Amino acid sequence: MNNMEKLKELRRFAEELGADRAVIIPTSDLEIRTTAWAKCFVPACKFYGSSIMCPPHNPLTPDVTARIVSEFHHGILLQLDAKVDDFVGDQWRKKHVSTELKHKEIVAKLEGRAFYMGFPLAMGFAAGECSLCLPHTTCSVLNGQDCSHPLQARPAMEACGFDVFTIARRVGWEIVPIGHESKQDAVPCASLIGLVLVV
Repeated sequence: MNNMEKLKELRRFAEELGADRAVIIPTSDLEIRTTAWAKCFVPACKFYGSSIMCPPHNPLTPDVTARIVSEFHHGILLQLDAKVDDFVGDQWRKKHVSTELKHKEIVAKLEGRAFYMGFPLAMGFAAGECSLCLPHTTCSVLNGQDCSHPLQARPAMEACGFDVFTIARRVGWEIVPIGHESKQDAVPCASLIGLVLVV
C-alpha cells in the first residue's frame, strides 16, 4: 500500500470514528498566521494560560508550527458537527465539553492509527481548551506533575497558529464565528475542526 492509499484509509477511518467529514489536505493549503495565534490573548480567551496545551505555555508558536508543517506533505483535516445550543448561551462552558472530548478522541485515535500504519511522526491538533481536565481539575503539568492524559491531550489548532477559518473555507466547509454574545437563532452551524499531519 503506497502513502496515498494509506491517506485514503486514514480519511475513511476518521469518518468511522465519527467525523462528519474528512479530507486529505496538502500542507501547502494550511494557513499559519501569527494573528490566528494572537486571538488566544487579544482579547484574552477565557482559557488562556489554563493548561500546557494553551498559550503562553504551549511551545508551538506559529514559527515553530510552520517549521513542523514544512516537514510534512499531507494531513487529514476533519470536522465534527456540533449542536449550536451547546456553544452559545450562559451554559456553553459546560454543555460543549462532551462534543469537545469526542473530537479529541477522534484526533488521538486517528493519530494513533497513522503511527501504527508506518507514520511514526504523525501529529494531531484538536480544537478548544484542554477539557480532559478542565474545568474539574487544574492542569497537572502546570503544577509540576506529568500530564494526566498524555495520549489524548492535543493543542487546539488556533493555539499553534493555524488559521482554521481560512483552512476550512479552502476545502469548502461552512464555518462561522461564535462568541459569548452569539444568539442561537443567528448561528447557522457549529463544529470542531482538527488536523493530523501524516506524511
